[in-house]
Amino acid sequence: MIWIQIVIPILLMVVLLAKKVRLEAVLPAGAVFMALLSGMNILNIGTEWFKTFINPRSIELFIIILSVMLLGELMEKGKMFGRMSAIFLKIFKDNRIAAAASAAFIGFLPMPGGSLISAPFVDKLLPDYEPKVKMAVNYWYRHIWEYFFPLYAGLAWIITVMKVSPFDLFRYQFGMTIIMAAAGLPILLRHKKIVIPELATKENPLKLLVIAWPILLAVGLSMFLSLDLHWAVLISLVAFTIKEKHLAVHIKPFVMKKRTVYLIFLVSGMVFFDSIVRGSGVSNPAIFVFLIPFICGFLTGITVGFVSISFPIIYPFLVVNGVVDMDYLLLGFIGGFLGVMMSPMHLCLIVTTDFFKTTLREVYPYLIKSGAITLVGGLTYYLASY
Repeated sequence: MIWIQIVIPILLMVVLLAKKVRLEAVLPAGAVFMALLSGMNILNIGTEWFKTFINPRSIELFIIILSVMLLGELMEKGKMFGRMSAIFLKIFKDNRIAAAASAAFIGFLPMPGGSLISAPFVDKLLPDYEPKVKMAVNYWYRHIWEYFFPLYAGLAWIITVMKVSPFDLFRYQFGMTIIMAAAGLPILLRHKKIVIPELATKENPLKLLVIAWPILLAVGLSMFLSLDLHWAVLISLVAFTIKEKHLAVHIKPFVMKKRTVYLIFLVSGMVFFDSIVRGSGVSNPAIFVFLIPFICGFLTGITVGFVSISFPIIYPFLVVNGVVDMDYLLLGFIGGFLGVMMSPMHLCLIVTTDFFKTTLREVYPYLIKSGAITLVGGLTYYLASY
């Protein structure tokens, strides 16, 4: 019976995702179906759903994700990434490393389709590379921080719901960022470095700090002063808005967009699914810690998707006697994020196909190669830390 309670709702969610139903609707639909199979009545399910909108975890997650998205929007409107390519080239003296660094720097600002922001920089810095290789480099290095950087929504879920500290995430999972960066080198170093005269600049490299200060402030408050993440990002957003008053005109249009409403339902759906899974007793240690997150990551193409769907299901592995097992958390995250990077549903993969005038079919061989290296490196890293 317990397998029916797990497998059927997940199959329903797979079908809905395949039919392009938004994750905001898929999460609560799966949770409701799971609750019905476990014997909960409609009234209790409705009550539980209503509670998610006023649940402190929902409110904190909403503040974190909305603040990060709005900060990214304002920084983009302020054209604060304009001189980055030239500055990175000056710092690294190698157009290939500068291209990877540009994509990685944009990765410090989590936002949907963020690879589209770094794409022009990578395009300029790798003029002798084929479009499919440029796209692979841009996509791969844009996401190397997602194993530990607390401003990403999936990690915000872990921090807020599972009460894992940002510092512990950094301590246990930063090694995967190094492994992922190394796994991209076979793609990145396909050609020799070249000189690009038109990108010569007298810009001071320290100007990168002028661009990045609100991100550094949020992370610093959270990781080093132990301020709750939702307060850290909110303070950073307010400070940035006060300093850049001319950008405040973009706040209202952003808040009024449909995606803000979608965000409310996404956050409540995440918390609702988590509470239903835990309350219905469907979690089972027989579910593989690596495989379930990988499947969810591949199906959703988004980190917060695999975290919010799979982690409640594998919860008995992740939390033992009230203590989070960071080794199992690492293993689950390695599987889930690998699925996300390989997923054709991944928004960054979709939106940059047009920009680089290539196709997913041409790009996948490079992603699979780097993904295989990451998998071997990640499992070795997990076994070494276990």
